Amino acid sequence: MFGFKFGSKRFPFMEREKTVYAALRDGASSPSDDDLEEKNSYARPTSTMPGRLWRISVVLLLLATNLSTLIALITTKQLAAQIDSGDPVYTPKSWARVDTLPTTFTRFNWWTVYSEKNFTETDALWDAINPAHGFIAMDREWAKSQHWPDSMHLPSDPSKNVYLLEAYHLLHCTVIRKTFWQAIHREEPYYFNPPHAGHCIDMLRQYVMCKADNTPLYLFGDDTAGDEQYRKCNNWDVLRQFATDNSACYRDTPPDVDKNTFPLGAHFGYCDGGYDGLIEGERRGPWKHGVVFDGPD
Repeated sequence: MFGFKFGSKRFPFMEREKTVYAALRDGASSPSDDDLEEKNSYARPTSTMPGRLWRISVVLLLLATNLSTLIALITTKQLAAQIDSGDPVYTPKSWARVDTLPTTFTRFNWWTVYSEKNFTETDALWDAINPAHGFIAMDREWAKSQHWPDSMHLPSDPSKNVYLLEAYHLLHCTVIRKTFWQAIHREEPYYFNPPHAGHCIDMLRQYVMCKADNTPLYLFGDDTAGDEQYRKCNNWDVLRQFATDNSACYRDTPPDVDKNTFPLGAHFGYCDGGYDGLIEGERRGPWKHGVVFDGPD
């Protein structure tokens, strides 16, 4: 009840009844305080454990999702780096690990002293090549640590394996040149019998496909391509020195000896002093294209 007070008397101005109404229950009057207390007791949860377990589960799920996403991102980045670097995604365990050789820029010539028509000079140069320089002897445990395949043992030292460097193997295969000219001149017997020559030609094919060199060669319309053009090459002098430092002191079968009766052990014990017989091979031939630009970029 509201009103104005004047002295000790109160004059009602407005009266407003404060009554709380509630829905009847089963025809009864408003619920008592005891009923309300009983009802509220049913509404309160008896335990908060299920809610806590639910929140913990959500947090753990979010952590697991974030961790999986992070691992996926790192793996994808590593695979992309392998692809960008040119390395295969899968590397066989038996692949031999080797050091990367320094590179140098070298001009290729369409015609050199090695392809000169003066056979007296040219034959002497080819005969001087010593592919046996590529036979090396390496410590067996070291070779194993580099994933080099097991190989024959050095006869004088069983703790070392004998290997032939790929470049010198292919250099050995260039002796098919001798068989080629023998066939042209109808000379027999062949120095390099046809089955072995066929192997060498196929090895050259496989090597060309393996390297897949994509250097663009310019043309001149005179049956030449890339004459005097620069190529980026591995440094041969470094490879030669590596073979010298680790020489197996191996020699090929002497030309005056029957290959079928020459024993394996007789190949060893002959060091070449670091000589493989190769020279740069000066330019020969009538072509003078002179289109290579050597100035600054």
